[in-house]
Amino acid sequence: MDLRFKLNHLYQGQNSPFLHAADAGYFADQGLDCSFVEGFSSSQVTRALAEGAADIGFGDVSSVFERALRSGKQEITCLLPVYEHSPCCLGYLPDGKPLTLADVSGSTLCGPNGDTSARLLPLLLAKNGYATNDYSYLGVQPEERDRLVATRAVLAATCFDATLKFAMQMRGHDSSGLQFLYFADHGLDIYSSALVALDSVLERDPSLAGKLRSITRQAWRDCLKDPELGVRAVLKRSPGLDPAIVRAQLEWVLSHQVFRDGDSAMAFDIDGEKMANTLECAVFSVGTEASRSPSGLPAEICRN
Repeated sequence: MDLRFKLNHLYQGQNSPFLHAADAGYFADQGLDCSFVEGFSSSQVTRALAEGAADIGFGDVSSVFERALRSGKQEITCLLPVYEHSPCCLGYLPDGKPLTLADVSGSTLCGPNGDTSARLLPLLLAKNGYATNDYSYLGVQPEERDRLVATRAVLAATCFDATLKFAMQMRGHDSSGLQFLYFADHGLDIYSSALVALDSVLERDPSLAGKLRSITRQAWRDCLKDPELGVRAVLKRSPGLDPAIVRAQLEWVLSHQVFRDGDSAMAFDIDGEKMANTLECAVFSVGTEASRSPSGLPAEICRN
C-alpha cells in the first residue's frame, strides 16, 4: 500500500523519528510504501488529509475534532498521541520577570497565520478570566516572527516551543534566553500532535491502524535511545541543515513533549481531563458553526 505522509513541518528534528522509520524499513516490513510531504503547521494536517493531499499525517487532534464538528462527518481517526505534553505556548525574551497572562492585555503578539497556539489563545485567556480580544496580533511569515521576537518588537509569539527556539537559531538569532508560557500550565492541557489517518485509507486494511501505531512507537523509542538516527534521517533529505541544531531540537521534543515523564504509553485517555480540554478547544473554535453535537466525539475519533 502506498501512503502519503503529511508532516507537521519541514524536515526537522521534531518529526525525524517518522523519517527514521522509513529509512529503517519499518514501513516496508509491513508492506507499506511511505512518501513524505513537508508541512507548515500541525493544525494544517487535517485539511491536507480531508482535501486528498495525504493519507496519514502528524497532526493536531483538536483540528480533527473541529473538522468533524463543522462537517458533521467523521473522516479522520487519531491513532495515537505522540506528544504527551502540549508544546502550545507563548515564546518570549524576558524583560526582568516571567511573562504572565495578565501581560497580554494591550500588548502586540505575532505568529504565522494558521498557528495552533494563536487559535487556542482566546480560550486560554477566557478560562483564566481575561478578555480575549484586547491584544493586537500580527500574522507574519516565520522569518518575520523570529525577527520580531529577537528584537523585542512584540511581547511574545504564539508558537510551539521547539519550532520557535530552533527556527531562531537556524536564522542566526540568539534564542538562548527564550522562555515559554505553556498553555498546559494554565488550565489548557490538551492532546496536540498525534498520528492521524483518513478513515477511507484505514478501511483498505483492517490491520493498518495497528501497523502504524507499532511503527510510530518503535521509531520514537529508537530515537530516544539514539538521537543520531533521527539526525541522519533529516540530513539525508535536507543536507544543508546544521546537524547540531537538528539533534538539539529532537532531544528537546523527546524530553519536553514525548517522554517528559519517562517512557510514555502513547495512548489516549478517552475519558480523562486532557481529552475533555481538547474537545473544549474545538467547540470553542467552531462555535455556532457546528453541524453536530460534540457528545461522544472523542470516542468516535480517537483509537488506541
